[in-house]
Amino acid sequence: MTDRDQETTTVRASEPEEPSESTTSALEQHARSDVQAIESESAGEHVAKEDEVDPLEQARKEANENRDRWMRAVAELENYKKRVAQDRGRWQKYRHEDLLKALLPVVDNMDRAAQHCSEMDESNPVAEGVRMIAGMFRDLLAQYGVTEIQALGQPFDPQFHEGIGRMPSEDVPPNTVIDQLEKGYMYHDRLLRPAKVVISVDQGQP
Repeated sequence: MTDRDQETTTVRASEPEEPSESTTSALEQHARSDVQAIESESAGEHVAKEDEVDPLEQARKEANENRDRWMRAVAELENYKKRVAQDRGRWQKYRHEDLLKALLPVVDNMDRAAQHCSEMDESNPVAEGVRMIAGMFRDLLAQYGVTEIQALGQPFDPQFHEGIGRMPSEDVPPNTVIDQLEKGYMYHDRLLRPAKVVISVDQGQP
């Protein structure tokens, strides 16, 4: 072997060998894995930052919710107080209704007795006592807000009158109260008992 051949062999031996295809593929996969890992970590940090809630903002939100609940509770309480006050006022106003309604038949009988006694001698002490008691009953009813319903000569009103008969009449228009068999009464603005009345009709009407 000549000196030139030896130099050529030495140069070739010192040159690095080119990497094989399998080695290159492994390196690329490893690099891609590293990149994906870095991207995953970055994405995780981003999501974690988005999921984080500002404590001050959370506290404000809870304070607003508590304030809304408190305001609704206060409004409901005020409405309840108003309803209770209205119910109490109605009860106070009409609390004697049952008792007064039960007294009406007694008042009717006293009025009939007083009317009968008016035909007697005014000096009769019994007649005078009956008239006095009848007047006391009427004063008692007025004291508790009971007033008599004016029915005779008035147009028939089913809200205050109970028609129990009809009678032809030439003196008054049809559908007019011409007779009252039982007085009606109001208790403040509430009907305590309707007046039982007879209603006029045309002559040709049965």
